[in-house]
Amino acid sequence: MIRVSLSLVAISFFLFSNALAQGIIQSIPAAPETDWSKPAFWETMDGRPVEQSWEFQDGEIRLVKPRGGRGSLLSGPLPPHFQLSWRWKINAKTNSGLKYRVRQFSGRWLGLEYQIIDYSSSSSRQASTGGTAAIYDLVAPIADKPLNPPGQWNHSRVVAIGDRVEHYLNDTLVAKVSTRGPAWDAKIAISKFWGADRFGQPADGDRVMLTDHGGKIVFKDFEFQPREPPPETSPVASLPFLGNALRNSWADQNSIVIWTRTTARPEMVVDGPQFVSPDKSQVKELLKTNDEAKLLAAQLPPGAELNEMSGACPGAAGEVRLTYFPAMGRQQMKSTPWQTTSAEHDFTMQWKLDGLAAGKEYAAVIEARPPGGGEVTAVVRGAFKTAPDAAKSAKVKFCITTCHDYLRRDDGRSGHKIYPALSKLAPDFIVHAGDIEYYDKPEPWAWTRDLMRFKWARIFSLPSNRDFYSRTSSYFLKDDHDTLKNDCWAGQTYGAVTFAEGVKLFNEEQFPSHPTRYKTVSWGKDLQVWLLEGRDYRSPNDMPDGPQKTILGGEQKAWLLRTLRESKATFKLVFSPTPIVGPDRANKKDNHANAVFEHEGRELRDAFSQFGNVIVLCGDRHWQYASVDPDTRLWEFGCGPGSEKHQLGWKQGDQRPQHAFLRVAGGFLSGEVGKDKQGSPTLTVRHHEVTGKPVSKFEFPAAFED
Repeated sequence: MIRVSLSLVAISFFLFSNALAQGIIQSIPAAPETDWSKPAFWETMDGRPVEQSWEFQDGEIRLVKPRGGRGSLLSGPLPPHFQLSWRWKINAKTNSGLKYRVRQFSGRWLGLEYQIIDYSSSSSRQASTGGTAAIYDLVAPIADKPLNPPGQWNHSRVVAIGDRVEHYLNDTLVAKVSTRGPAWDAKIAISKFWGADRFGQPADGDRVMLTDHGGKIVFKDFEFQPREPPPETSPVASLPFLGNALRNSWADQNSIVIWTRTTARPEMVVDGPQFVSPDKSQVKELLKTNDEAKLLAAQLPPGAELNEMSGACPGAAGEVRLTYFPAMGRQQMKSTPWQTTSAEHDFTMQWKLDGLAAGKEYAAVIEARPPGGGEVTAVVRGAFKTAPDAAKSAKVKFCITTCHDYLRRDDGRSGHKIYPALSKLAPDFIVHAGDIEYYDKPEPWAWTRDLMRFKWARIFSLPSNRDFYSRTSSYFLKDDHDTLKNDCWAGQTYGAVTFAEGVKLFNEEQFPSHPTRYKTVSWGKDLQVWLLEGRDYRSPNDMPDGPQKTILGGEQKAWLLRTLRESKATFKLVFSPTPIVGPDRANKKDNHANAVFEHEGRELRDAFSQFGNVIVLCGDRHWQYASVDPDTRLWEFGCGPGSEKHQLGWKQGDQRPQHAFLRVAGGFLSGEVGKDKQGSPTLTVRHHEVTGKPVSKFEFPAAFED
């Protein structure tokens, strides 16, 4: 029997070997190495042999040739929930560590780190987020941790199960954290990992890394124990939230204004009741009263409250703090004191930041917590850019949009289609040239300040709109529909709201404030922009035309003409809420392209044509165009409405002599300042569809000569 069995084994082995040689049976891949002390378990990030820097002997892994980070070792994929223990010792002045839940973020291998470092001469640094056993840059270890000095063995353990992370040193728990919730988000937002989405969260394919940051270290006795993930639970949320995130305005080389609002919800209400729309006769009667309760009740279904209506993002009291720093200079981080929001100002808060560096991208982080203090309940991250040095040439991209409202958005619950397209374009700044929302359109008619506030909270809780403005330098101009009502001026009322109240709501509460609402900023040597205020200083539309009738007001107009005359910029762009060239419809009576403001319109066109390289870019009109004034050759670009559901007021094909381009459709306008092959400054202006597709192209200075 034994002889037969051996013969069968021999025959089987012969047949298997022959089949393998002929390729009939594929070779069996080797099982992955599971012994952490073997070189085959590890790889380097740059593909070099692991033994080039590390030595593997007697069950130890020794970093013998420190290379300042280039020789770090990376494991293969491991279970994301685990307990891991090991022993280690370091030489003096060594900086190392063990990273876990490591994966790639924008091409970089990042993960949570059990820091290992020699800070023998500084006990305070050992108790920092950079000290041994810290959850590096996030959580400091306890001050009296049991740490053995360089040359002696220490024992470490990491527990990473679900959101629970714990660091042990020589059998003592020295640091712990939960990797979910607002407190964690706040830590990440101001750490070196601030741009890494879901950093520290468990994920399939996570790895472990032994770091080489300088100095010698020895590891041994690794014990890795996979664990089952804990049952999923929903985090308990508490007020306040930051449902409108943040936005900014008035950026120049050294300053900007940041805005936020504390809310009772993290997102808008999506399943609430719809508004009632009174008919025309009811509207006429309602507008005869200034009874706020009556004006509101007429638009709500029975038993409903404003804060529960579809689209609501109600405010809630809280405390907020702003932290900001250059994107590449986190060591320059600054934080404001905690400040309290209140119902008086619709729970809004804003900060004027000074002392910024020119031409820099900054990170901005806002945290919220309950009134009186306590744990952080919400955090949002944003970004902004400052204008580049006015004495140096710079490549600059910008965009301009106008005419938004909630009902005529074109991307469902996401918001407006232009914002994903704008995000891909990544402009250095954007100008929203007014009519950001329409008070005088239904669902609801904004006949009270609370209804006006409702509309602002609603449109800026649309995810695409909110997220874009949270991370883009912006300038917000004000026009009639977001001041009070169509073609409005001082002294008028709308429902229970006066013109002065509408101005104050926009200028001081719902948008970053600026004392005059007009400003000029140089974006590098070749581009200077002027941002105009078109409502606060204007004469009544029905006033007889003449030298005293104005849209800009005497002080703003004098400033505008003086600063244009003084400017040495190659391209001078005037951003206006309303047209100055047009053409506009004959029945309109609200802008410089209309006969009722012909005197000041002609004055501006004549003056602009004398300054050289002046171009007007405007909002207000619901069609896209490029026009050239026949008398002064002044160029004007209308950006068109920011929704493909909002084009109106002009007939496609009605191309007048002034038109160099006409498109009755939604979209936006972009501009780019650069250099030609000879090194001379150029400006390229394009109209875009809402999807971002370019539909026109004008190149300056060549177009000035056409």
